[in-house]
Amino acid sequence: AEGLLDALTGLPNRLLFNDRLDTIIREANRTGETFAVLFVDLDRFKFINDTLGHAVGDQVLVAVTQRLRSSVRASDTVARYAGDEFTIVLRHIVKTDDVLRVAEKIVQLMDAPLHLDDGPELQVTASIGVSFFPEDALDAETLLKHADEAMYAAKSAGRNNYRVYDVSPAQEQQNAALKARLRHAEGNGELRVFYQPQVNAQTEDIVGMEALLRWEHPELGNIGPGFFIPLAEETGLIVSIGEWVLRTACKQAKEWDDRFGLRLRLGVNLSAVQLMQPDLPEIVGTVLEETGLDPGLLELEVTESISIKAAPNLMENMQRLHKLGCHIAIDDFGTGAASLDYLRKLPADRIKIDQSFVRNIGVDPDDEAIVRATIEMAHRLKRGVVAEGVEIEQHLQFLRANHCDELQGYLFCRPLPQASFERLLGERERLLSEQGLSAVMA
Repeated sequence: AEGLLDALTGLPNRLLFNDRLDTIIREANRTGETFAVLFVDLDRFKFINDTLGHAVGDQVLVAVTQRLRSSVRASDTVARYAGDEFTIVLRHIVKTDDVLRVAEKIVQLMDAPLHLDDGPELQVTASIGVSFFPEDALDAETLLKHADEAMYAAKSAGRNNYRVYDVSPAQEQQNAALKARLRHAEGNGELRVFYQPQVNAQTEDIVGMEALLRWEHPELGNIGPGFFIPLAEETGLIVSIGEWVLRTACKQAKEWDDRFGLRLRLGVNLSAVQLMQPDLPEIVGTVLEETGLDPGLLELEVTESISIKAAPNLMENMQRLHKLGCHIAIDDFGTGAASLDYLRKLPADRIKIDQSFVRNIGVDPDDEAIVRATIEMAHRLKRGVVAEGVEIEQHLQFLRANHCDELQGYLFCRPLPQASFERLLGERERLLSEQGLSAVMA
């Protein structure tokens, strides 16, 4: 790595960062991941260098490096891009707010005075610009350019703050075109429901599945849910699309239940917009009646980022859904602000630990502690726990040792189209009947 790490801070330098960013973009194109690029520029650093000398300037840069590193996850990248400019990539974003929280945290951390070894106490603030992949750009150069433009907007707004890149007219047009297209996506058969298995952590047998929406655009190919769900929410289309997903998945789950008799639980995500609809319980009730699915097999997943105060009807809707016999799961657990309080108030049966924590098992002890504490707390409150994003054997061992109930992730199976999922269930049945036969023969 000679020549790729910055000698003073030990961070990746511009070359290594650009190389990493290209790799992340290639991966994201394959997986549909959303991520953010942050451009962090120290305010008036030149003044410190010129008046207090380079030795003090260097100490400041080392201290800033520690502050930046402590604000991000192990799977993120912090680099020293040039003199007093740092760049950061925040990976695997579920919601824009997560990124804004990190930017806010960095601004606050930087605002605290720096105590240098033998020198004066210094105040070094930062201006931060943020751009998002794929919304703001699809290539590294433009992403950085947009983050840089946003950073200058933060500087001209008085420094010591952050700005998100403001979408250009061309992007506005593309989003408008996508929104228009999304109106007809369901009618044109471009929407699909994929299913990802959930397995028992001890036996690894399949106990449930999450229904996941996919949009197969005829020209643009697969559009990631991280990108099009917000569009659907902005336009209010999420209500009809959400109902379509619910009906499609319930119908499918009922067919599989009749055929395989596995009593698999079906998880379906509800958007904040849907949860605020006063007639949500009626819609769910109607779908259950039409499809004949046992309400006890349906689990509605509610993201933790929805604040109870901000969503009228939320608590009432949850209680009415429970009365129908449905289960409720809290999705993305750990990423919202009001975790504990939220858990006590919501009638949730299960908690899904967000994949950003699971992915850091074996990497970041803080995140391991969060996972451990979440499992213990959930069990004390008599709730089940599912870990999302289980990708390697080490994740499995840790979660098993800490008594997590169920697991979901690429280690077992990626989300599958309906036909592949059905083959998986058929294969399981065949294997079991062979084992059953051999047990009888023995």
